Amino acid sequence: MNNRTKNTLRSRHIAAVASLSLLAVFLTTIHPGGGHTAGAWVSPTTGGENPGMVLRPFAPPAHDWLPGHRGVDLALPRGRPVRAAGDGTVFFSGTVAGTATVSIDHPDGTRTTYQPVIGTVTAGDPVTEGQVIGTLGTDPRGWPGLSWGARRDGAYVNPLGLLPRPLIRLKPVDGPA
Repeated sequence: MNNRTKNTLRSRHIAAVASLSLLAVFLTTIHPGGGHTAGAWVSPTTGGENPGMVLRPFAPPAHDWLPGHRGVDLALPRGRPVRAAGDGTVFFSGTVAGTATVSIDHPDGTRTTYQPVIGTVTAGDPVTEGQVIGTLGTDPRGWPGLSWGARRDGAYVNPLGLLPRPLIRLKPVDGPA
């Protein structure tokens, strides 16, 4: 193989790698619908993809019978509206152990629970993503904000994992690092 053939093959290889790299970057930055698609999950505090401030993160116990935090606590002032994280049917709206509670069953088998929420919905009501389901009440234990939980296939899952992953865009930095 002469030098000319080697240079041609090397140029083609570089062009192919560059093209595939650009395609990979393009495909991983596509965000359908400009950031939100119908039927996607939304934050119950903001009605959007951003959950706002997390006061207490998801901290599942090693075993079902051990203590842990099976949801997330999100900042929200008392009396503010709480929204359904996704389309579904209200499973429960009432009081559990002295705490105002709303639970929603979603078509994918997920059940989301919101506390302390004074429901404006009743069991059996259909709800849509972002629909107001009640207002934030007072937690009898004194915890601030909204406690948002999710269960799938009988196991607690981090409800923040339901939300779309944020689109991260890096901006060029002028000058040396």
